[in-house]
Amino acid sequence: MTASAQSHWRYLCLFVLCLFSLHVYAAVDDDEADDEMDEVTAEELQMQDIPVDQRIFQEKWNDVPYKKSYFTYTDAQIRQKWDYLMRGLKVPYPSASYLKKEMEKYPFMKEGIENFHGDYNELEQRYLDVWRLFFAGDFQKARVEGLKLGTIGKIPALFSQLMNAIYLTERQSTKYMLLQDVANTAEEYFDDMDEARGDPEVAPIIAVVELGYAYAIARIAEESPVPIIVARRYIGKIKNSADDIVKIMPTQPLAYAFRAGVDAGIMRRVGKFTGRMTYGARTTTVEDSFAKALELAPDIPIINYEYANALIYMNRKRDLNKAISYLEKAMKIRPEYSMDALDVMYSYKRLQEVRLYALNFRSFRKFEKLRRKFSKITDRNLTSVLSDPITMDMLNHPEKYKLPEKK
Repeated sequence: MTASAQSHWRYLCLFVLCLFSLHVYAAVDDDEADDEMDEVTAEELQMQDIPVDQRIFQEKWNDVPYKKSYFTYTDAQIRQKWDYLMRGLKVPYPSASYLKKEMEKYPFMKEGIENFHGDYNELEQRYLDVWRLFFAGDFQKARVEGLKLGTIGKIPALFSQLMNAIYLTERQSTKYMLLQDVANTAEEYFDDMDEARGDPEVAPIIAVVELGYAYAIARIAEESPVPIIVARRYIGKIKNSADDIVKIMPTQPLAYAFRAGVDAGIMRRVGKFTGRMTYGARTTTVEDSFAKALELAPDIPIINYEYANALIYMNRKRDLNKAISYLEKAMKIRPEYSMDALDVMYSYKRLQEVRLYALNFRSFRKFEKLRRKFSKITDRNLTSVLSDPITMDMLNHPEKYKLPEKK
């Protein structure tokens, strides 16, 4: 064999070995991923949105598991505490002067406000009343009253609905409908808000509405079968919104935490390799974005527990102790209003799940698969703080815990 032929043969062998190594790496990563084609119907794949049964708004929502009086504030207390209560969302205080200035500049912000006749002092009081309900945890009433107050009123209304869906709803199916309705309602304002995107005084409003939309879609996607995630283009919608929110509001801690959570969630479902190659999900994005969020607001429970989740989604058991430390940190934060209180409660429940995984499973994929199977069979919402943490008996015998069919 000539020197030229030998050289060619060596390069060919090297090329084949590289391909083989890449295949093995992908296979190992895919073994960690949720590559199983979950059973879905053709009808489910054709639906871009979850149908919303309006009866979910006529039923009485579950109460928060604490006394609402703990976080029921006077007008003066709300003004005094506003910056702290809004350290995550960065919503401007709805003073009469702010409302007048922005609503005269952007008439769409007045649309949908019931019984408004130009008295901005009265309007400020109405907004305060709705936020008071949200801070206390009176979510159903906050939603009803907030929807009467146009774009700005929809912020406490939609976040009340998010909190109820995620933490207080018993059924997974009801949770999904509530989340889909949040996304639908927020989406109605996107075209109107385009004209105000470059205005720094209105940017927080735009960012929070878009965050509500993206957060609702993300919470649906995180437990949905992979074929549905792909068919409904959830990942593209969520990633685009996450990037947009950070761009619009670079001082909003929850924007960075959400952006980080998006990439971590992708790795959770499809693994690191597929997540990076197909969706551009990167561990550096997760770490850098959470670092920024924690720098801006280290004492927000949801940022700490979502960082814990992200560490597990990216690295499985390798960073388990670190993840547990962030869940414990979230549990120790003293809440000042409903959202933080529920986040703290869920941190405790999530910690029990993580310990169950650590003690009983070698495979994260298997744990996740059993967890989703349990929720699918029982229709139970696993993020509800009103139900007990999941156990091995629940995972092994989900049929024993199935909720009765709704009439």
